Amino acid sequence: MVKKSDFYACFGGFADQYWTSITDPNFKGTCDCLSLCRVDGETGEMTVCDQLHGLSSPSTLVVSPDQKYIYCGNEEHDFKGRGFGGGISAVRLDLANEKMELINQSFAAGSSTCYVTLDKTGKYLLVANHGAKFYVSRYDIVDGEVTPRVLREEGCVCVFAIREDGGIGKLVDRLVLDGTGIDPMEHASAHPHSVIIDDEDFVIIPNKGGDSIWVCKLHRDPVKLEVLSVCKSDFGSSPRHAFFVKGTPFVLVQNEYDGHLCSYRLDRQSGILTRISRLDSWDPDFKGVPFALLGDKHPWGIDVQMHPNGRFVYSNNTQPLVCQWELDRQTGALTLVRRYPTDCGFMTRGIQVDREGRFLVVTCVASEKAIVYRIDPQTGDLTPASEASLPTPTAVRFLYPEVQ
Repeated sequence: MVKKSDFYACFGGFADQYWTSITDPNFKGTCDCLSLCRVDGETGEMTVCDQLHGLSSPSTLVVSPDQKYIYCGNEEHDFKGRGFGGGISAVRLDLANEKMELINQSFAAGSSTCYVTLDKTGKYLLVANHGAKFYVSRYDIVDGEVTPRVLREEGCVCVFAIREDGGIGKLVDRLVLDGTGIDPMEHASAHPHSVIIDDEDFVIIPNKGGDSIWVCKLHRDPVKLEVLSVCKSDFGSSPRHAFFVKGTPFVLVQNEYDGHLCSYRLDRQSGILTRISRLDSWDPDFKGVPFALLGDKHPWGIDVQMHPNGRFVYSNNTQPLVCQWELDRQTGALTLVRRYPTDCGFMTRGIQVDREGRFLVVTCVASEKAIVYRIDPQTGDLTPASEASLPTPTAVRFLYPEVQ
């Protein structure tokens, strides 16, 4: 029986991932489904109540404002075996009966679809296509000779219209990013790893391949992403995920390659980001499980989320640690409070805080589970509350029955 305090968590995850190899996967993923879990609002215990199979590598999720639909990015190079890159899927939610139903799917107009989000109206889906790390060749005729031209697959952010029935409609805009960085594989071309939008239609796109953060505005007549500015990050920093701090001019950005968490001030008149804080999430004394792709290199940063109180900030890295930070809401400055080791194998992935600020959920893709932590409302301290077994989970989003 569902209690008034209970809510739901929906999880997606990885299928096989080909990050640096074409023939053999770097990571063996088992996820072909969305998993809907009921969460006990008092204890944090999670129970899987439905799984919707047949969704290839649904690694990133977003819930519609009315919570009737959920959209996932299918993180693929070869969605449906057609050679067109990644995909996106629309799913209908029925929380009263704890069921999910596929509406439709679409090609994502780019490869390795790694992040999806919706505007405040739920009418437009913004999709970050990371782009593959492999070279492709095109051939030109130069002075009568066939000459190969070696290129990197382009990273892009696409905007899709949402149909009246909640399905994915037409592609209405496509923004191709540029830039390079420090690593010949990771940063040989632009790789947008996420895209977020606020209630004023400002859009932040961390470009991990180009060591930059793109600031855009979503216009609606016609629908178009206008680039306002490109903020250069530190060489080799690789900005990955971002978070708007509601009610403030501040934006948080988690870097991947150097593991630093940064805070920025967004000038909404000029569209320019100015950095305030840059702090390392790495614990040099912690002996965690090494991330296979990195060896002895600096741990990568992954995600950043915020408590509803607007003060507690949480991020995670590949050590694998969850870090708690304090945000000064007047200045935007960050302070590291503490680091928590997790029992997640070599890789955590997405993290989320529920709307009441009671629980933080961490997806543990390598150990095929999610961990629920209880949050102390006074200090922000984390205490393990429960675990649930899930197929190589990467993303989690919360749903609340009364919204529907």
